[in-house]
Amino acid sequence: MKQPTLQPDFEGDYLLGQGAPFPLDSGAALPQASLHYAIYGKLNEARDNAILACHALTGSARVADWWQDLFHDRHPLDADKHCVIGINVLGSCYGSTGPRSISPTTGKPYGADFPVISIRDMVRAQAELIRHLGIRQLRAVLGGSIGGMQALQWTIDFPDRVAGCFSVGAAPL
Repeated sequence: MKQPTLQPDFEGDYLLGQGAPFPLDSGAALPQASLHYAIYGKLNEARDNAILACHALTGSARVADWWQDLFHDRHPLDADKHCVIGINVLGSCYGSTGPRSISPTTGKPYGADFPVISIRDMVRAQAELIRHLGIRQLRAVLGGSIGGMQALQWTIDFPDRVAGCFSVGAAPL
């Protein structure tokens, strides 16, 4: 019998750079960018029990919707033990700034004018949110496919902020 999907303890949005433009590797910048995220479980007092679960191309911040089997007692994403964070990547259609977002410059959806987003851009944005949450080091970063690429990028760009990395089915960076 399949268990019901675990609901996040918190779900919300974070405005990157307190509204300042977010520079991209392409040389473009997003005038305003926000990230949608979900948290399962609670951060402990030391804030050292956080696990970042990075989603694949079609995933969302709601990690338990797509990795439900990992959330049971004594499984890798046990929300009674860990604080599991899912963050929609920039360009996602699930709440973070993306092609369907309204451009503050034109007042219309970005559509095809949305700039190219790199894996490094995604990870830099995630790192800003993680810093905002007061987390100095993640216990682990994990993901599959493009999420696995994000996990690997974390270890390259922020090696001191990641204790462990689990990357599944990712292409080399």
